[in-house]
Amino acid sequence: MFDLSWIELGFVAALALLVIGPKDLPKMFKMINQFVTKAKRTINDVKGGFKQLENEIRIVEGTTTESTNWKQLLPEDIRNLPDDFIPGSQNAEYHNNRAQQIANKKAEVEQSQNAQLEQPAASTKQEQIQ
Repeated sequence: MFDLSWIELGFVAALALLVIGPKDLPKMFKMINQFVTKAKRTINDVKGGFKQLENEIRIVEGTTTESTNWKQLLPEDIRNLPDDFIPGSQNAEYHNNRAQQIANKKAEVEQSQNAQLEQPAASTKQEQIQ
């Protein structure tokens, strides 16, 4: 850790206690913690942005090893827009109705998947009884 020994760290801690004071020392540590947390978050955001950019470049170049469709990179709301959608051409009520239709369709799909999972379990129970 910065090539400091325990004696040097203790000296720095005692000096901070004298200069800052025991009353304000916890506040200083809290401010340092907030700064470090924000710095880590910013660094992770930048790394994520670069990773996303690299993925997009690979897709455009056609050098990606994955079978990634560019539409998978879009947010889900945009991904589900109709093909004939023109921005600004439809009102908020239409968008709300469309969102409700999408939610209903997802619920139907989940129910059908759950029903398919339950059918084999029920048939195996009947076979075990016979």
